[in-house]
Amino acid sequence: MNQEPIKGSWTHSREEDEGDILVYRPTQSYAFPPARGRDTLVFSEGGQLSNYMPGPDDRPREVGGSWQPLGMNRFKLEGAGGTSRVIEVVEHTPDVLKIRNV
Repeated sequence: MNQEPIKGSWTHSREEDEGDILVYRPTQSYAFPPARGRDTLVFSEGGQLSNYMPGPDDRPREVGGSWQPLGMNRFKLEGAGGTSRVIEVVEHTPDVLKIRNV
């Protein structure tokens, strides 16, 4: 697995999910099939996180937050309103980000 930090914009490619493993692809360069809305995670320098989720009209709504490494390929994602989750990175290359909620 690539040991580079996660960065950039990754969009959920739910058609490729493998059981409990969620598959994300680069937002700007992957040709996604049509969908009514997709979750997107944007990992920025300094631990900032933007999570775009489909709203009631399917347009993306941003929820700001932060991310921090926990070690052993695990990261804590925190969103507005105190929501948080821990993810484990199963695979990370320039073309794919596979995660599992822990």
